[in-house]
Amino acid sequence: MTTITVPSRLMRPVATRPARRAVITGFGVTILLGLAIAAATSMTILVTAAGSVLPGVTVGGVDLTGLDRAAASERLEQALPSLSTGEATVVVDGDREVVAYADLGRRYETSSMVDAALGIGRDGNPVADGVARLRNLANPVALPLLVHAFDADALDAIATTIAERFSSTPVDAAITPEATSFAVSRSNDGRVLEAGVVRSALATALDSTDPANVTLELTPAVVPAQVTTADAEAIAQAARDTAATLGLEVPGAAEGGEPLSISSETIASWLTFGPDYGSVQTGLHVDESAAAAAVTALVEKVDRAPVNAQITVASGGGLGGVIAGQEGRALVVHETTENLLAALEQRAAGSTIGSLALVVDVTEPVVTTAHAEATLPQMQMVSSWTTYYVPAEGNGFGNNINIGAWDIDGRNLAPGEWFSFWESIGPVTEERGYSYGGAIINGRSTQGVAIGGGICSTSTTIFNAALRAGLEMGIRANHFYYIDRYPDGLDATVSIFDDSVQDMTFRNDTADPIVVRGYGGRGSVTFEIWSAPTGRSVVITNPVTSNHRRASDSSVVDPSMAPGTSRRVEYPHDGHDVSRSRIVYDAAGNEIHRNDYFSSYATVTGIVVVGPRPAAEAEPPEPPAEG
Repeated sequence: MTTITVPSRLMRPVATRPARRAVITGFGVTILLGLAIAAATSMTILVTAAGSVLPGVTVGGVDLTGLDRAAASERLEQALPSLSTGEATVVVDGDREVVAYADLGRRYETSSMVDAALGIGRDGNPVADGVARLRNLANPVALPLLVHAFDADALDAIATTIAERFSSTPVDAAITPEATSFAVSRSNDGRVLEAGVVRSALATALDSTDPANVTLELTPAVVPAQVTTADAEAIAQAARDTAATLGLEVPGAAEGGEPLSISSETIASWLTFGPDYGSVQTGLHVDESAAAAAVTALVEKVDRAPVNAQITVASGGGLGGVIAGQEGRALVVHETTENLLAALEQRAAGSTIGSLALVVDVTEPVVTTAHAEATLPQMQMVSSWTTYYVPAEGNGFGNNINIGAWDIDGRNLAPGEWFSFWESIGPVTEERGYSYGGAIINGRSTQGVAIGGGICSTSTTIFNAALRAGLEMGIRANHFYYIDRYPDGLDATVSIFDDSVQDMTFRNDTADPIVVRGYGGRGSVTFEIWSAPTGRSVVITNPVTSNHRRASDSSVVDPSMAPGTSRRVEYPHDGHDVSRSRIVYDAAGNEIHRNDYFSSYATVTGIVVVGPRPAAEAEPPEPPAEG
């Protein structure tokens, strides 16, 4: 066994109680001394770094130790890469919009970063601040970069501008009328890029410390056109089909008559295009008021009065054959318009409609062809009257009497129809052969002042024929004075003076048509009434006269006439009053008409115009007055 002897200098002495106390005391002193040194060091650092960044503080890797605010700010601006020199590119459907970072206000928050750096070790707690200053010596403080990504107002304005640039309104296809064809312009879809989408994309991309440029791909929303090209083409074709010429069929129209139609140009002018009621879809519209106006304009061409069948007269006297009658018709505008609009609507839907039957109300004539043909074999002359006269200058040598008779000859009167003398003769003009003749004006016979003078012989003659036929009589007036070639109390004068009209009328009140025959000759005029048998009988009373007044004669000297000559200008006419009646009985003997005629004929003094007396027969001159 080997024994090692430890030198006494290596042996730990064993502390005694007084010794341990000394050790503890030394350790405490040492700690206090260390703390004093640390505090002194911290205070030295604080004093040394007064107003500047403490040692060991960096911002974004940039050491700011010992720099005051201005120097720290300058150091950061020089050391950090610029955030405002880059740009953001917005790409939409291949189109690009570049936005400069500077326009967005992108930059560092330099002031805030310097504030943070200067605040290290300066929280206001002496102990904590001292510890922090000492700790920074061994463990430096690295502060992050603070970035101002964008200015909110600038970003909003730029986002709005970009959104508007890349947004477009959809363009509907349009139809343009060109005569009867319709041109179509193509549609274009629109697009919408929301400003909020642009703002969000830019804000996200810029909210970083990376100074590099960025590219943003954005996709706008598509806004389809409400009226597509295909829609418009379909509507245009419907319009072309609708605007084709439309033939019009007139019920009852004679073959070979003028055809009626509505032209394609007219129909095209009625067509418009626009949204349907309650819908945004474009449709084809017809101007209903224009269509109704076009139908109304057809009234003049379509409407016609019914035409009675006519019984003709034979040239040698009596009656001839039958001219067929014609139905009347009236266009029913409302129903025709509805049918027209329905036809156009069917055309627009693809139906081929080339013509349209008009809606008309048909009316039978009073005398149909069948009625006239059935009546003709039964007809006979039921009355006649003749007036004789002397052809002279006062009656146009008979022309003023005969022309009216020839006008009336063959006149048919339908059942219930009134005869008017003035409406039954042609214009009383010199062109038709009338001349100026005699007339009673202001109670005197006046020559050469009234065209058609003497025509009262015509009216009086047909009046007496109708009276004796048992027809219903109307207007009648006697002459101013009695003319002896007419039946006493049964004359019928007619006249037109300015707006004053004296007419003579009667009515066919039988169930069948009647025919009036008129004959004018040299010195006489005759009227006949032809009718199917009515069984009527006519009684005309003899004239009952009264209040007879004898006319006188007179002479008037005309110095312009040769002495001893004379000229009668007015015959004397006796005056009297006369009453006569006509009674008409039907086949059963019942009275159906009674006419009481009272006529008062004036007394007219005769006038003879004479030349002056011969000189030998002249009255001696009166002696001059004494004076």
